[in-house]
Amino acid sequence: MTTSEATNTTPRGGAGTELPAPVLPRVVIVGCAGHARVVLEILESDKRCQVVGLLDTFKPITTGVQGYQVIGSDDDLPALFAANICDCVFVAVGDNWVRSQIVKRIKDLVPEAQFISAIHPSAQISPNVTIGAGTVIMAGVVVNTGCKIGEFCILNTSSSLDHDSTMGEFSSLAPRAVTGGRVEIGAYSAIAIGAVISHATKVGEHTVIGAGATVVRSIPDLVVAYGTPARIIRKRAPGDLYLGERTYDLSSSDAQQSPANLRLRASAKMIPASSSEWTDYIERTKHDFFHRTEYHQFTESIQAGRAWLCVYGTLDKFVAWPVMIEDIESSRSGSAEPLQDISTVYGYAGPVACGCEHDRPFLLSAWQEFTGMWRSQGVVSVFTRFHPLLANHRLLPHLRDDREHPDFEHELFAEGATVAIDLRRTPEDIFRSYDRHLRQALRRLSTMEMSVTPDSEWQHLDDFVRIYHATMKRNNASPFYFFSRDYFEKLREKLGPQGTLLVTRYGDEIASIGLLIEYGSIVNVHLLGSNDRFAHASPSKLTIHEAQAWARGRGNRFLHLGGGRGSRTDDPLYRFKSMFSEQSHPFFTGRWILNRDAYHSLKTKYEGVDEPRNGGASGSSFFPAYRKPL
Repeated sequence: MTTSEATNTTPRGGAGTELPAPVLPRVVIVGCAGHARVVLEILESDKRCQVVGLLDTFKPITTGVQGYQVIGSDDDLPALFAANICDCVFVAVGDNWVRSQIVKRIKDLVPEAQFISAIHPSAQISPNVTIGAGTVIMAGVVVNTGCKIGEFCILNTSSSLDHDSTMGEFSSLAPRAVTGGRVEIGAYSAIAIGAVISHATKVGEHTVIGAGATVVRSIPDLVVAYGTPARIIRKRAPGDLYLGERTYDLSSSDAQQSPANLRLRASAKMIPASSSEWTDYIERTKHDFFHRTEYHQFTESIQAGRAWLCVYGTLDKFVAWPVMIEDIESSRSGSAEPLQDISTVYGYAGPVACGCEHDRPFLLSAWQEFTGMWRSQGVVSVFTRFHPLLANHRLLPHLRDDREHPDFEHELFAEGATVAIDLRRTPEDIFRSYDRHLRQALRRLSTMEMSVTPDSEWQHLDDFVRIYHATMKRNNASPFYFFSRDYFEKLREKLGPQGTLLVTRYGDEIASIGLLIEYGSIVNVHLLGSNDRFAHASPSKLTIHEAQAWARGRGNRFLHLGGGRGSRTDDPLYRFKSMFSEQSHPFFTGRWILNRDAYHSLKTKYEGVDEPRNGGASGSSFFPAYRKPL
């Protein structure tokens, strides 16, 4: 049997032969569902690698699966490879299209990543077979001479691939599926349970052969075929579900369009912040406190606008986007029709997803439904901040080809970066990673007999407001950042146990104080201030240092310090934060114009000058331009 290098095939000794114990490659498994459990058992039986853990986007860290733990998500792969925790990856996801999207993402994240194959010891495989990396061959499978199996394929329990047959990449045979000789199965195609493919027959790419079908003549690309003999039932698009209700409505006029433009049959809906449905959806995703209904209810109470969770899909598979929708004053819009725009809460939010992160057609359809719904409500522009640690901007930039939609402008802005401390390291490693000048300052502060204590009851709220306002004044902050005491009272109510003040004292006097928001293994340093009297000593350095110790001691994964003023990386505030960590995360905002005529009319009324029609969000750092403070 010949395989790619990434399959890590190890020769077996014959009777009486003693081989030195091999150095087993360490593998992480991506996925935690039933398919992943089968793969785990195969790897355990084959004993050719060491499983170090599993990765899953939505399972909490330390979740147990057959004696193994979830140690993170695929976002953690660069760190796992850099820390020499693993040598290779296996993507244990049953759906061919979804598996391909995850593999593509991993290759983008870690170009040097190697993928192993998993072959059950009971499989009967000819020595003259080629097997691509990332493939799984399960118990009872028979693969005869001359076969070529592409990368990331699945040959399920008791399936059979006869001589000189080929399987394209990301294709699959379900349990008891059988082929004759010289069969060609196209990339991404799925042969369902018990199907039979006759000798010298070709199955096209992205095609599904239904359970129990008998294929006696070739089947083209992008169809579903059932029956004996198999006949084409309908067309399908890449990424469609294999079976059940079709994803795309091919009876509509959209059937003549390319798959990327086909509309899903589901529609988007909007859930108010007062509804328990908001929580039902958000809790199924990887999210932060800024996505929760409590924070949006708080935002509704302190500023204009209404909070909505825009959802596309079902509870098992969906995109959810929390937004604030605000009316545009009729005097400013000059329109008889009510106009609105969309923004996001102060903090890091943006869209989240469940079960569709790598399903491009689904994400595309969700985007189309959202923008169509917003346009119908008179929305002129959309502004959103994305979450640097969750990296949810990846849900959007690849979704459309604007050449097909000349009436639609959109921009994804790389604003800069935010700084985070990885709390999975030891306290000694974290301290050693600090900037040299920061370490010296902390040693100097330790001689000043300062103390740092958490205040979970917010007993020092008045002190915090006073010191925070003084800090904003000292730094010439915009009026937006001078939050009132009422603001903090309402925030405290909604934060509950997720909010803590961290107080740094010098003797009886408060030298620095910060507001921490702890949620879902992330602690955000939300706001921070220092007493003017101690500004020369920079006590906020000690506050942040003790914040990471406090956050780490509570089992959190990141202390998120945020970015610089205006999100710039050349800003003194950003340079101050980067002294604590070299780990930065790109910060993106999204800026979309849904109604170009209305946008430019509003912008002209605001500025008092006309601008060319092709002027857009990129013309100014403030978006939308007609909301810029005077």
